[in-house]
Amino acid sequence: TQLVRSGDKPLDDDFFTAFDRLEQVRSNARHMLSTSGQQTSGVDILHETSEILEASYERMFVWVQQQCRGPREAAVAKSTSAEMDTPAGHVLKRVLKLLRERPVYFNHCLRDIARVRKQALQQRFFEALSQGDATFGTRPIDLQASDPVRYVSDMLAWLHQNVATEQDALGSLIGKESAAESSASRERLASDEGSMTVVSYDEMLDISLDGVATTLATKTKQSLQANSSGHAHGVNSSNTFTSNTVIVTMYRVAQAFSLFAKKFEEQLQRKEAMLVSTCMDLHARTYQDFLDMWEAQAQKLRQGVASVYVAALSAPSFVLEAANTLQEVLSIYQIAPVPAGEREADFLPVLSAAFDPLLNHCQQVASMMDAADGQVFLMNCVSAMQTPLEKHEFTKQRQEMYRAFLQDQAQRFVEGQAKAVLSKVGLSERLKALRDKPADVPLSGVPELHPVSLAATLRTFYNSLFTLGGALSLPLLERIEDVSLRHQIRGQIAKLIASSYEELHNGIAELGITTHTPDQVRTLLEGV
Repeated sequence: TQLVRSGDKPLDDDFFTAFDRLEQVRSNARHMLSTSGQQTSGVDILHETSEILEASYERMFVWVQQQCRGPREAAVAKSTSAEMDTPAGHVLKRVLKLLRERPVYFNHCLRDIARVRKQALQQRFFEALSQGDATFGTRPIDLQASDPVRYVSDMLAWLHQNVATEQDALGSLIGKESAAESSASRERLASDEGSMTVVSYDEMLDISLDGVATTLATKTKQSLQANSSGHAHGVNSSNTFTSNTVIVTMYRVAQAFSLFAKKFEEQLQRKEAMLVSTCMDLHARTYQDFLDMWEAQAQKLRQGVASVYVAALSAPSFVLEAANTLQEVLSIYQIAPVPAGEREADFLPVLSAAFDPLLNHCQQVASMMDAADGQVFLMNCVSAMQTPLEKHEFTKQRQEMYRAFLQDQAQRFVEGQAKAVLSKVGLSERLKALRDKPADVPLSGVPELHPVSLAATLRTFYNSLFTLGGALSLPLLERIEDVSLRHQIRGQIAKLIASSYEELHNGIAELGITTHTPDQVRTLLEGV
């Protein structure tokens, strides 16, 4: 009795031996009640030993409380299962195993142990951040704070390693299949304490990891704010656009959280685990910040429409920078663990944020130019925007949209340029007269189709086919930067001019004043 009740004596083998004997006595008494007629004796024994038994459980409960309030070196705060392999660690495991028969005590102990382990793990995280680990030769993680991607990745890698260690330590301490998870314990506790709930292994793990998750969120926010502020002070005040480096950095950080959310989910085997939720929340926040940065650029573009003038008609620097930024983002997304069938829809918000406002802005700028200049400008801008998309299957829909846009602009440009050339050499007026001529009126009866003046016009046209820099020179065409598109448009313009000449040639054949057949003109135009 003194061994199990006295608080002055340690919890050692003698205590557990005495406790086992007490349980054996009570077991024998229950046996007497069920198998013999010694009802009174059995009841008396159970009554006399019940107080001793409860005192024993209370003593074990108090001992665990003392361990939780003890120094950091106590077994309850050890970081690994190997470090718990000490006399005190063995006693702790044995006590917890016995306390499972008293769910209220057991529940309190698990909460206190989880609280202590939370503090211990958070302290180790702080030390890894500020001091590193001399044993493994790792430098302080905080040294990477100026590089948010490296900083966040290093913190997440440390957590991933230490989550595994914590799982092993808790598993060694109480076992994953703890009595707190058994239906019998829950029913018994529910009847004793009403609405009180039992702490499960997973709940303990969440409590243990809560501190480091909070620190992760705080440190990430500080690093990103410092990085954004540093770039804001480092750029010239005349630069109205957010640093592309900051945008890419934010996206890399968001992807790191997405990746580790999946890793933690696999590791913890629970999507609702607290650390998984933390990473998913941080991913959502940094991803939204990333999209907001694109929107901020778009807003600045909208404010500066009137001040943009692009004399060369080439894609301006802000278009090229956006395309380069998206190319980096695409290369990051390429290795993201997203199923192929979901990639197009998943990446669409990025494309919309990056390029939709940009294209709208370019169209506004083009609207203030001459029609042909605006068409060349838009083709150059969209070609630059299309370039980073070409290597990625999941941007196929956007590529098709830009291809259709380019074809529309190209068709307008072809028609306009062909019309200008025909007008310049005088064929446009002659062709219109031919089309408008009533059927009963002879060619000589139409002033524009008089053989003398018409022959002079044809000579001018023929001469232009052999003259560099003549009427058929197309300086605007040379300002289309995409070589393939430029070649395609050149061929379409030549085809349209040749077709118009063929119509005129056939319509005035009876006059006998043409000196080149449509095929000859077509061949000459192909060489222009």
